[in-house]
Amino acid sequence: MQLALNLRLRDASSFENFLNGANLEAVARLRALALGPPAPGGSSTLFLWGERGSGKTHLLEAACRAAAAVGETPFYLPLRTPGLTPAVLEAIEEASLICIDDLEQVAGNDAWEASLFALYELSRTHGARLVATAAAPPARLGCARLDLATRLAWGPVYQLHALDDREKLEAVRLRAANRGLELSDEVLNYILRRYPRDLASLFALLDRIDAAALARRRRVTIPFLRDLEETPPRT
Repeated sequence: MQLALNLRLRDASSFENFLNGANLEAVARLRALALGPPAPGGSSTLFLWGERGSGKTHLLEAACRAAAAVGETPFYLPLRTPGLTPAVLEAIEEASLICIDDLEQVAGNDAWEASLFALYELSRTHGARLVATAAAPPARLGCARLDLATRLAWGPVYQLHALDDREKLEAVRLRAANRGLELSDEVLNYILRRYPRDLASLFALLDRIDAAALARRRRVTIPFLRDLEETPPRT
């Protein structure tokens, strides 16, 4: 698996522990592209956009993991990474699935836009599939090059919808279950009342709960959570 600057995919990012919510069709399209070339007449590009916390990075990492599992050669590039230059795009000619995250980070940059345009042309020539994400759809991304905005919208464009509070709890329950950790409705409702409700914070809390439950060999109950609250997290 190719990763820009030897970055590491998070262990928890998979299709199996992603709660689709209202994003079922978008996730199905992405999973299909990850597993192999599209059917004749199908699109080899996909664009996903949405607010922070809507799951864009999780899904791209999941796609790369799924592609690698079936022998494909994925490449994942998070443009939020400090210090990147367009030269990083020159290393992905062998990739069959190219995933570019956070395009809004380079929109309006002449050098990046020229390199991304060339990448889209190259992917079409080599038969690679290309998936990109951003905080806005192609037409509102702020691209200086109109031909790049057109390329970004070549294939299906989906908005990813953030989960509501109930769905967020189900997402936490799903991820916990994949770790062998059982969370009751009582515990989940306590978490929702007491902690920040964005998924990044909830998943970070789950990491802490999982580690503490394993170390203490205790079930996750409300008294357990109260004890955990009194224990400063390790830095």
